[in-house]
Amino acid sequence: MNGSELEDLCTEINGGDSIGTTLLTSLLNTAKSMVEELRPWMVLRATDTSKTVYTSGTWQTAIDLSTITRFNRFYESTSAPIKLFDGNNGIEPYYLRPFEDRLYLKDINNTCVYDDANQDLYLNGRPSFSGTLYINHIKNTPDIDLSSSSSVWSFPTYAHPLLAFMAVAIHKGGIDFDTVNERMAPENRATAATILKTLEMWDNQKQLSVISSRDPYGERGDYRSNAINIE
Repeated sequence: MNGSELEDLCTEINGGDSIGTTLLTSLLNTAKSMVEELRPWMVLRATDTSKTVYTSGTWQTAIDLSTITRFNRFYESTSAPIKLFDGNNGIEPYYLRPFEDRLYLKDINNTCVYDDANQDLYLNGRPSFSGTLYINHIKNTPDIDLSSSSSVWSFPTYAHPLLAFMAVAIHKGGIDFDTVNERMAPENRATAATILKTLEMWDNQKQLSVISSRDPYGERGDYRSNAINIE
């Protein structure tokens, strides 16, 4: 859905009454954030490779992550969220540790800490080699723009009405509750829940597709010879 289509849908769900553009945009972005924070959706996963590390770096060398577009948080699944790659076969994993413990960890290789307030990453110990950091993370999607003529959300189009149902529910429940909304609220909640469930099933299948051939006991999850590998 583009911006005007999403706005029209909100008006229809709201019984034909329009909601001010500023308020509606805020409500839609609130709903969007609520959905995106539910789980590490596949569509929000990304890897940044814009940061270079040198062997001269120390535990006090700050790596600025504020330049990573719409960075939300690190993503860690079956491996370290951060890896140092030399461009050939050299790979050094870095595991996150609490920032407040950095003094105790400053000499511990393969660990790192993140200063969330200033968006700075620090690698403990000394890098084994110079190379590029591969930083797995979750991204935020851009804010909803009701004036946009293109799709306003990177999730499947069938899920876009979910934002409209949620935005109108917040508006009606907290600002403009009436007897009509009281009667329609259960139906609207049920519709929104169904859309969300469908979206979760879609994401489940995407996540399963990338781990179906992994062996948790193999080298980096690869197949093992003479072992039962189930797909």
